Amino acid sequence: MRSILLLAALLPSLPQAAVADGRAELRAKCQADVKANCGLVLSQSKGLQCLIDNAPKLSTGCRTALEKASCSDEAPANLKAAFACSP
Repeated sequence: MRSILLLAALLPSLPQAAVADGRAELRAKCQADVKANCGLVLSQSKGLQCLIDNAPKLSTGCRTALEKASCSDEAPANLKAAFACSP
């Protein structure tokens, strides 16, 4: 459940419709990756950093969702640096 909360918090500054879509996609595509690579993560920034640090281990679906999220003008700089925008 906490990994779902982490994923729900990864894109807090996107426009509302994009937030809902982005969160749902990240939750669906990255939940197993968070559990497998990050364990219990209580902060948004640490959770995102864990996914970035484990990028080579992430599933294709999770990596694709993070690449899509990095396209936002308001995506965190570390997300943009780690994942090239792929709309």
